[in-house]
Amino acid sequence: MTKINKLKLTLLIAIIFIFSIPISFSNGGCVKVADDVFVQLSAVPIAPKVNEPASFLISFGNNNGLLDKRINGTLRIVKSVNTIFEKKFDVQGILSLKYTFKDAGFYEMYIDFMINGKDYHPEDFAMEVVDSRKNPAKNIMLSNIIRKFNKKMKNT
Repeated sequence: MTKINKLKLTLLIAIIFIFSIPISFSNGGCVKVADDVFVQLSAVPIAPKVNEPASFLISFGNNNGLLDKRINGTLRIVKSVNTIFEKKFDVQGILSLKYTFKDAGFYEMYIDFMINGKDYHPEDFAMEVVDSRKNPAKNIMLSNIIRKFNKKMKNT
């Protein structure tokens, strides 16, 4: 393989990788375990933005899959020690929520629930809310890849 063909192949792989990064980070998920129940939180976007609606999907399951039992409880969003949002819910397996954050910072989401008279209190889900107007999001990983690629190109 000639040096030019290697360069073209390397460039093609780099371009594919660069464009795949935003896709891989488009939404996020996290699982917490409460006794015998798995609680999974998926968020779009992974880092909610101030004054833009964020979508959350909370699913309740176990080793056999999604639970088909009635699940009732309370979802709370907390910043520092202050509860900024609280919602009672009564669902079967999946809870969805849209919420718009008013301020940037670190938040915790608590989901306390009951199934068949048994209380569950999984660990909180932590998230960071960003204000894209004050600090536009920079893709540090992408910047590092481009910088390394340019350095390598200069050395060849």
